[in-house]
Amino acid sequence: MKPSTSLYWIRAALGVAIGGLDALYDYWTGALRAGYSMSLDDLLGGLTFAILFFIVTYYVLKIFYANKFQKKTKIMSTGIGTYFIVWLVSWVFIGTVIRVEMGVEMGVLALLIRLFLPAR
Repeated sequence: MKPSTSLYWIRAALGVAIGGLDALYDYWTGALRAGYSMSLDDLLGGLTFAILFFIVTYYVLKIFYANKFQKKTKIMSTGIGTYFIVWLVSWVFIGTVIRVEMGVEMGVLALLIRLFLPAR
């Protein structure tokens, strides 16, 4: 497997892991419990955690892939879009599953819809 392919799949797997951890963190802090409507602060907190984890893993992966890429910036850019898309999808999916299991009507997906689609 080429180094760029393995780096891509590592980033995708990390996106799933961090999305799940964000959803579990929301559950542990009460953000997914009944009577609590998720806010923009919850979304920004999850995004901040995802960005910080991406930066930390960049430096870790840079150690392992330093000799395999000619440009060091390629290590940063390979899989960055996949990481954040997979993080968002897994965070929404796992957070919604937790809320449905708890019998709560509104989850992360409803927050995103409220933020990006104005009420009529």
